[in-house]
Amino acid sequence: MSAIIRVRTTGSRVALAVHLGLFVTAGQAYAADPPEEVSRPAILMFDVPAQSLGSAVLSFADQAGVQVLFDSARLQGLQSLALKGRYSAQEGLARLLGSAPVEYRFTGERQVTLNRVSAEHGGAMALGTTTITGHNEGQASDWVYQTPRSVAVITRDQIDKRPPRHAADMLEETAGVYTAVNQRDPGLSVNIRGVQDYGRVNMNIDGMRQNFNVNGHQQRNGTMLIDPEFVSSVEIDKGSQSGMGGAAVLGGIATFKTLEASEFLTDGKAYGGRIRAGNGLGEMGNGTNFNGSGVFAFGDERGDVLLGYSERHFGNYRGGTHNADNLGSNLRAKKYAPEAFKDWLNSEVGDTGSVTRSQIAKFGLNLPNDQRVQLSYLESDSDSNDAWGYIADDLQSTYYLRNSKNNLNAKNVALDYSYSPDNPLIDFKAKAYYVSTQLDRANSPNTASLSSGNYTPGYTDHFQTDTWGLQADNTSRFDLERFGHLSWNYGLEMYQDKFKPRTNKIESTNTNNFGSLPYAAGADPAGKRTIASLFNNLQYEYDDWLTLDAGLRYDRYRLEGVTGMTLYKRDRFYSSTVGAKRVEDIFDIDREEGRFSPTFGIGIKPGVDWLQLYTRWGKGWRPPAVTETFMSGRPHGGGSGERVFPNPYLKPEESRDWEVGLNVLKESLFFNNDRLGIKVAYFDTKIENFSFLNTSVSLPETSVGGFNGIMAYTNNLNDTRFKGVEYQLNYDMGRAYTNLSYTHMIGSNDFCSKNYYLGGAKKNGPSTTRLERYTLPNGRIGIRPVTTYEVLDDPVANAKESCGRIMGNATYMPADRGSLTVGARFLDKRLDTGMRVRYSSGNGENLNSQGYQFIDQATWPKYTVYDLYASYWMTDQLNIAMALENATDEAYFVAMGDANNLSLARGRTLSGMLEYKF
Repeated sequence: MSAIIRVRTTGSRVALAVHLGLFVTAGQAYAADPPEEVSRPAILMFDVPAQSLGSAVLSFADQAGVQVLFDSARLQGLQSLALKGRYSAQEGLARLLGSAPVEYRFTGERQVTLNRVSAEHGGAMALGTTTITGHNEGQASDWVYQTPRSVAVITRDQIDKRPPRHAADMLEETAGVYTAVNQRDPGLSVNIRGVQDYGRVNMNIDGMRQNFNVNGHQQRNGTMLIDPEFVSSVEIDKGSQSGMGGAAVLGGIATFKTLEASEFLTDGKAYGGRIRAGNGLGEMGNGTNFNGSGVFAFGDERGDVLLGYSERHFGNYRGGTHNADNLGSNLRAKKYAPEAFKDWLNSEVGDTGSVTRSQIAKFGLNLPNDQRVQLSYLESDSDSNDAWGYIADDLQSTYYLRNSKNNLNAKNVALDYSYSPDNPLIDFKAKAYYVSTQLDRANSPNTASLSSGNYTPGYTDHFQTDTWGLQADNTSRFDLERFGHLSWNYGLEMYQDKFKPRTNKIESTNTNNFGSLPYAAGADPAGKRTIASLFNNLQYEYDDWLTLDAGLRYDRYRLEGVTGMTLYKRDRFYSSTVGAKRVEDIFDIDREEGRFSPTFGIGIKPGVDWLQLYTRWGKGWRPPAVTETFMSGRPHGGGSGERVFPNPYLKPEESRDWEVGLNVLKESLFFNNDRLGIKVAYFDTKIENFSFLNTSVSLPETSVGGFNGIMAYTNNLNDTRFKGVEYQLNYDMGRAYTNLSYTHMIGSNDFCSKNYYLGGAKKNGPSTTRLERYTLPNGRIGIRPVTTYEVLDDPVANAKESCGRIMGNATYMPADRGSLTVGARFLDKRLDTGMRVRYSSGNGENLNSQGYQFIDQATWPKYTVYDLYASYWMTDQLNIAMALENATDEAYFVAMGDANNLSLARGRTLSGMLEYKF
């Protein structure tokens, strides 16, 4: 007869002590006749936030891989404790329930029954039960619809439904999240609510910041390399943050969580793993070659090890051809060369092949007193090419010319420590990490003739960003009994970015004559930036209907480096016979500054348990990055005369964001086992001193005009606004389910700055003229008039402003876009089939009016794309999956994709994947 473990004590520590005592005597507690040997329970990793008890149990079931039997209606009004750390299923459930009046009983190795205890009689009520089984996609994300702020999660199940060619594919169904996709470059750049680049969004892998950036046509100034094969889930926190990872963040945090050994060591297994092998199928494979990985884990209560290897191979692909009229009349000069446009549309997209190889290793050690140490290593290495398309001289065809061959390598090393004793005041975590990302770019020689003075031979650029980071935080929880619950998270984080570029480039004759500094290392300068942050956040919960949180962080930065520019300046008294002098202005920068940033939020359930209304407000602060401040030189290859000059006086950005939203999580809406989750939010982010690349500035003592190719990062004199509405919906009734997301952006921005961004505008003052003797070429003495001017500051010119001279991803608001997934499960839910529709209304301001004067063109045509998928678990270990992407062969760019690259998204593509778990 199974023993009932009753958790009705006044404190969680007493409850846990009772439970542990029963567990030690497992033979007596769980069976009348104890076995001779008791198997050790599996140690699992849990992360279940404090929330309503019914929803907490759903998350617990999914993470533990067990079946839970309970009546959800009877658990309404009860609150769980947070469960984070490594525990057995029994121990984790005891901690989760805390002092709630609930009994639980394990009726099998993977099944547990919950009963609510009667307050009057001290016994268990006779309840009907509802079966909840782990590994359900909808339930895994229930916490999203109970969190009073804008968050999102992308589960492994969602990723597998549409096998990603590019890492950006994983994010395409998430409201408020965009990616500037370059189909030739496997690097990922995350945009949250219109905000991206230079650390405005904290892109990280398991907390390790990915701060690498290489300047290039301004679509993606900040990229990371992540292999989707090793991603367990992706979590998005939107807006300013008062917790870990929020230092110098304006747009939000994108956390890519990688696989853990505990995911494969369930049910007390000593070892486990996963093997995946996929490929494009036949002619419809469309450049999708072998993609696969192997992951192996082993361990016991002393520790665990995870090892994995992945390879991803892609070749050239074809874009879609259907609804090509949506692309406008100017892309690929359609209006002037229609035959060349047709050839471009129907041909392969050149040089889009890539190979990525990745390795992962994690070594975890469980120490006494609920401590754990883990050493992690993740490396990804990718080979790809870059090319531009050109129209043949006869205007009948197009061709691609390779610009460079690229090798991108990212190494991540981390040491994690956690200490979670049976003490509500201590839940401590610390991490030290090192990230090194390197890009070796073998550039082709340009096409200029030797006699033009613009010819540049082939050369290699090396770009390297090294990031050191340290994190530590603790959460203390206070049970105020009838006055509610209070938790306090506090800690510190610091990181340092070092940029180490080098090149063997030999500048053209005209470039050297132009006067750029001889030591300038191209457009990606050397330099160092250090950021340190102290933060704390209080969260108060009362009676399951009120949630309040308030946070305050202090960020401080130090920016170090040397940059400069070559100028031609006049003396105070300027003679008509003496030219301006060449002067090299050198800026040796060592600057630091700090700022406090508060946040505040409130969530209320207005009389019903399934509805929550919330609002949030916060401030953010981002110091200028190394590239923005020190950048000097040509922004790209070629023979044109554009140059970027540094701005040693660039100001930090300051943000103020607020949002108002609602959450709905309703169980048994139409049927006993269905559930509905809805999240809607209106957001408004205002950024002061927004930094952008101004394409037409004037250097001191030079003239200013229209587009002059003299560029520098400047602060926007206007407030920059990003606002809109997000919609997220998930409905699951077991046999069928649907997911809906949509983002609507509102408004536009003007970008204005001083023409003379460093000042230094001069004008001629009073003049005097005198006669001067001079020697003629033939040796004779001549007399000439010489006018001397007094050189004065020109306050009128220094005060003049201009707008619209911007190159960057913020030029236009991202296009509205959304997705709808409808799926059904058959054969005892082993077969999962469905259809996904991806839609964007587009942002085609320049589709029919393109030209070089539109530096960043809004070329995001509208599109509707249909995907089909099916997944069948033939056994508990073996799965076969197929996906047909872009079934109607739509011609489109991903909304906010890198349109300058002119690489259409994939056309109709069929791929399959075999997966074996053991």
